[in-house]
Amino acid sequence: MFSKRDLESLMQREAKPGSPVLSVYLDTDQSKAINVNRAFEVVLKNLLRNAEQRQPFDKQQRKEFQDDAGRVQAFLENYREPKRGLVIFCDESDDFFWVNEFGVNVRNGVWWRDTPYVRPLLEILDEHERYGVVLTDRRHARLFTIFLREVEEHREAFAPMDVTHIKTTGTDHMRSQMNIQRKADEHAHQHLKRVADKMSRLASLHEFDRLILAGTVEATSELHGLLPKALRARVIRKIPLPVDANEATMLEETLKIEAENERKREEDLVEELITAARKRQPAVLGLYETLLALQEQRVWQLVYVDGFSARGSECTNCEALSTKESEPCVYCGGAPRVVDDLIELAAARVLDMQGKVEQVQGPAAARLKEVGNIGALLRF
Repeated sequence: MFSKRDLESLMQREAKPGSPVLSVYLDTDQSKAINVNRAFEVVLKNLLRNAEQRQPFDKQQRKEFQDDAGRVQAFLENYREPKRGLVIFCDESDDFFWVNEFGVNVRNGVWWRDTPYVRPLLEILDEHERYGVVLTDRRHARLFTIFLREVEEHREAFAPMDVTHIKTTGTDHMRSQMNIQRKADEHAHQHLKRVADKMSRLASLHEFDRLILAGTVEATSELHGLLPKALRARVIRKIPLPVDANEATMLEETLKIEAENERKREEDLVEELITAARKRQPAVLGLYETLLALQEQRVWQLVYVDGFSARGSECTNCEALSTKESEPCVYCGGAPRVVDDLIELAAARVLDMQGKVEQVQGPAAARLKEVGNIGALLRF
């Protein structure tokens, strides 16, 4: 399963002179008519041909590109049981070949450049948070994490808490029933305490962003009160589900909640950003101001509209980013290097500074477009 550590490893790969990396993003979703009968292979051929025609290759560069493309195509010919998306990075001259399947949609694209093109991966990770799910009643529990539409169960159903049922008659019957109920309640409480403890340990191992409590209303309500305060703060919804619900049902319910939560969170974030910037608090709006804050290492959270891109330059000496393509660096006078996608570089640098990156869609994107498509909350 793809993780932030995988992304960090790709971002840390240093450029090697004369050894570019071919980055391939391919939509392989078999539910789409365009991909029936492995039509995504034709899509890839067209993407590679267009990429080759766009590049001002010399003879050696063309050979290297074709070597990279050939290895990717050879892999795809033997690729079976595709998921929704496929990402490949290849540098045949350095024997570098990285591939990952995704259960989420991937936009088609091909790039051949010094380092892996990771911006789409940044956006995938931003759009899909990791969720923890507890599915429980008063006797059983199942614990899951869900990330990028993949479900991982971390523990089988808990052993049932058996209660001995006593049959009796006469005046002792009511008292016996009360004792049985009391013991059943005690067992259920201990069971849910164990569930809370197991989920706390799982949270520390997998660092999920949100928690959903699923199961019977009675069990989820009691479990909520037993969770540690920090974990309780991550609970975003309680939903009724049978403890033996299949993974497909649980995933469907979780994805609905995820989409609703993500859009609402984005809207709140954009409003916070705009309000802070207008009140001259630590926040900026617009590409120029954002790049300036980035150069001063003040960016804590970068926020931009999904699909927004901008050309500019990077200083070959101090690596400062600029909206100007040909002017010398305003910081050190160094020569500029043209950059096709300033947003990708900006996002990568924010992550390097242990900051956060957020791309927004829907109503939040429409709102942010009104003030320049991009902005940032600042550290100071």
